[in-house]
Amino acid sequence: MHPLVAVFLCSQALLVSPAGGEQTLPYKAFVTAEDVYVRSGPGQNYYPTDKLKRGRAVEVYRHDPGGWCAIRPVERSFTWVSGRFLHPTGDNLAVVTDDGVSARVGSRFSDIRDVIQVRLQKGEVVEILEGPRDGEAWFKIAPPSGEFRWVSGKYLDAEYPHDGIRRNRSGRDEPERPSAGPAAEEREHRDADFPPPDRESLQTRSARPRSLKPEEFKTELERIELELSVMVIEEPTVWTFDDLRERTNMLLDQARTAVERGRARLLANRIARFDDIKQRQDAVLAMRDRTDRESRIWARLRPKDEFGKDSSALVETDGRFDGVGRLTRVESPKLGAPRYALMSRSNEVLCYVTPAPGVNLHDYLGQQVGVNGTRGYMPEQRAGHVMARHVTPLEGRMLR
Repeated sequence: MHPLVAVFLCSQALLVSPAGGEQTLPYKAFVTAEDVYVRSGPGQNYYPTDKLKRGRAVEVYRHDPGGWCAIRPVERSFTWVSGRFLHPTGDNLAVVTDDGVSARVGSRFSDIRDVIQVRLQKGEVVEILEGPRDGEAWFKIAPPSGEFRWVSGKYLDAEYPHDGIRRNRSGRDEPERPSAGPAAEEREHRDADFPPPDRESLQTRSARPRSLKPEEFKTELERIELELSVMVIEEPTVWTFDDLRERTNMLLDQARTAVERGRARLLANRIARFDDIKQRQDAVLAMRDRTDRESRIWARLRPKDEFGKDSSALVETDGRFDGVGRLTRVESPKLGAPRYALMSRSNEVLCYVTPAPGVNLHDYLGQQVGVNGTRGYMPEQRAGHVMARHVTPLEGRMLR
């Protein structure tokens, strides 16, 4: 029998004070084995939704019978909701259009969606992670408030010894014994055999950051957005996103509603896009500096034959171009290596080409072109290189 998780599981209090006042939920714990399954309910009869690596931190919100721990849905978790009951509003958000709409726990391993923990009410706002696909009417949304995942308590430890040494009660060091891992879990058939986490190990925990009030959350989000806007006005060479990224991730962790999570996620995506621009700009500048150095060296070594092979095929006799040929895309595993080349009519590389900032070479692929820019030489490839600053189509023209 494969029961559904009753809605009342989500309505139980998260803060628990067991006998003696030794434990307080929620708390942080660490996975002690490799590839530990995360499940849609407190038992092995519930389908797995994800796997966790050794040392991964999770937040435990409840202890269930049989030694299972209810944890906050981990990164990349999602929930299925029928598109018939959602009205998208933009910015990856949607409003629930009916009462009692089923939110079904999703799995990364299959499209199974049997377990229902939470029912959404009309007017609630949810964050859309992925829209309908292949004609289906189901949306993937971020797990709603009150939805959990479950991990066997035998694979969690609030004081996981990252250095491989566990301190016993006498204060002496004991080597950490590796856990048997999920293979042993799959051989277990009785949930009651799973012991709960060691109560003594729960007494000391990492301090949780203070939750932000809605107005504090909004103020901090707007402050980060303003600082980002001011920063990107400057040249990409002075951009630095470490502080903004850390503060945005903290907002994601503390978001209480789908609207807050959606705004924080959009900000995180903006930061990631600008960071990608900076990395690509840094790679181009590094290539330009290297090309300039090699060009100066090559000018001293080979002042007459600048590119090392058939220079007459590279430059028109009137000297109008620094390189001429059919522009082709080059796939190279090396970071920062040129992505384009000029090819001869016999499909030989005449020279490699890197676009200068603001130059688009993609639209000229497959065409006969002339390029102007900074010329250099690449000793490893034994070919010339041009940092292209201007491209001229030459289709239909004969070179003499």
